Amino acid sequence: MRVRLIWLWRVALAGFAVAYLLSASLQLWLPPWLPFLAAAAVEAQFFVSGARRRPRRDLRADRGPQARDLADFGWADGTDEPADGELSGSLEVDDVQPAALPRAPARRRLLQLALVLALLSGLFLLDRSRPTWQKLPAHERAATLAILERQATRIAGHQVQVICDVAGRHVGYVQDADGLAVVGGGRMWMTPGICYRLAKVPQMSLSTETATGHAIAVLAHEAWHLHGVRTEAIANCYAYQSGVQVGRALGLSATTARRLMREQLADNPSDFAGAPAYVVPPGCHRGGSLDLKLDAPHFP
Repeated sequence: MRVRLIWLWRVALAGFAVAYLLSASLQLWLPPWLPFLAAAAVEAQFFVSGARRRPRRDLRADRGPQARDLADFGWADGTDEPADGELSGSLEVDDVQPAALPRAPARRRLLQLALVLALLSGLFLLDRSRPTWQKLPAHERAATLAILERQATRIAGHQVQVICDVAGRHVGYVQDADGLAVVGGGRMWMTPGICYRLAKVPQMSLSTETATGHAIAVLAHEAWHLHGVRTEAIANCYAYQSGVQVGRALGLSATTARRLMREQLADNPSDFAGAPAYVVPPGCHRGGSLDLKLDAPHFP
């Protein structure tokens, strides 16, 4: 079966639209109207070319004699015998009218164009309505990063740069990591989703508590790697303790920050059931060998 070029273009545009919605780096470098404009141009060209195309005779649909043959050798009405009076008369070629030729309805083309553009419009409107780190105002991103870097520096014991990896080069779905830091280094990378959750800590709701607690723990965990802690399990244990102060710096009350970190500690064995290296060791409790004694009456 021969595939029409317009459908190949549509498939390509649909693939690009999906890649655009899933790629933070593409969204960062390309404005959302660009793929939509490309789709609109393709559909407009398809519609205009179809409207201007001259109709062609469908030989499979009409196997009868052609108009010229009828004029030269036959009769316009297709009968085998001439009617009375036709033998002496001449056949007027102008009287021979070809059958109506099929033509793609303009309404169908308009409908296809409208459906394609409506689908793409819906996808991009849905994407624009989804909150992300990249869509936050520049001043809000800068203020959030300043707080995160102060907290990470406090834990690491030296100056730290926090990077929200919108390009996905270090963290994200491909790397299967929410955060990354080199032990003893000076930079940490976090996914835009973690950065967004940390920026929205003051607006935390009941439905986002777990995600907020996880984001705080990720920041503290990577900061402990920068401090020099190599073991993932110990970095987690320390992160749940120091995460209380991180939460308070981001706008939570002490009670709420402790509650979130306690939940992270309690859920640690189940959250990391598939990654035992991240499960906190036995000494991770109040008075245990891994108690940092940051808040004497509480652990975390």
